[in-house]
Amino acid sequence: MSQLLCRISKLSTSRNRILCFRRSEFSTVTAEATTPYLLLGSDLVGKSPCDGKVVNFNLYDPRKQEQVKIENKILSKEVYESHELGSSRGWLALLNKKDSTVRLTNILNPSKKIISLPSLTRDKYESHVNVSVSSSNEEDCVVAVKFYGSRVSLCRPGDSEWTRIDVPCPSFHSSTVIYSERDRRFYLNNCNPDYTGPTDFTPKSGLHTPVSGYKRFLFSNFLEEMPELENERRLSRFRIQQQLVESASGQSFIVAWFVESLTDKGEVATWGDTRYNNNKDLCKKTHKIMVIRQDEEQGIGPYTDDIGDLCIFLGENESFCLSAKDFPGLNPNSVYFAGHGSGYGIWDLASCTIRYLSDSTPPPGRMFWLPPTISQ
Repeated sequence: MSQLLCRISKLSTSRNRILCFRRSEFSTVTAEATTPYLLLGSDLVGKSPCDGKVVNFNLYDPRKQEQVKIENKILSKEVYESHELGSSRGWLALLNKKDSTVRLTNILNPSKKIISLPSLTRDKYESHVNVSVSSSNEEDCVVAVKFYGSRVSLCRPGDSEWTRIDVPCPSFHSSTVIYSERDRRFYLNNCNPDYTGPTDFTPKSGLHTPVSGYKRFLFSNFLEEMPELENERRLSRFRIQQQLVESASGQSFIVAWFVESLTDKGEVATWGDTRYNNNKDLCKKTHKIMVIRQDEEQGIGPYTDDIGDLCIFLGENESFCLSAKDFPGLNPNSVYFAGHGSGYGIWDLASCTIRYLSDSTPPPGRMFWLPPTISQ
């Protein structure tokens, strides 16, 4: 079963109970909404009386560096028949397989109700990239879904339909979407550093929420920070994903995530090489992570190896930033990464070293970091 969201039953208590993996034994502890977790998947354990399912959710606690389980959570039939769209500000977004309706829920904070949104229609062969939610408050949030191609769709609770925005393609073809609390708008990262077209995509009708593009870090600039690469052709060995992330104090960063594919012989397989399209033996590996400061006026700032006590959580969800001082056990000046087939681990910015948090094969499906949903 895919990584589904949990619907908290009316009989559930206000505290999630989770199990810690310690060798072959389980010890019961309390899931804290003040802790970030990595969602690793779920296990079907039974049926519920209301035609739903009962599941255990598998998580990783980066503060204690141990795997845990949220056990015996009830999924409604509508939620069970859905698959993941993404994760943002504690919300997990699901798309129903039958009617394409969208639901948001929070498995770490049972006091949050499930948000139901209308059907999200897709063009033929269109797949989504990620989801961004403007607020953790269900009363005033706006949901943005970015698709591969030229579309962003916006909706808020109570709307009867989604507002569609068409953006320039291919410049924003594979861009992600993120909401900036500082600027009160959604941002798309431009995939083409030479793009000179419009950057204001705010819809003229429907849901009037500001949407803008922002500049990416130029590929040529990566070469200056990566002397082991001789030219831009060497960059073709990587899939480079750039994401925008903000701290609670309003600092803004672009995070560049370099993932490479290796054959079973350790040879580098260039991205897009058709010889490897059907090669299941390729192993994906995180090669490097770079952080670039954003300048409020000029947009692009310098590369940095020092973000102080901050740590960034980078996954197949909307990225977020936490202070290690506020969450003891987290590594400061680090990037926690997960997904894209490369497992999960920590990139230390000062030493440019990587430490994987698990030696096991990465679980199937997308991997989402879930931010704390209650302040400490």
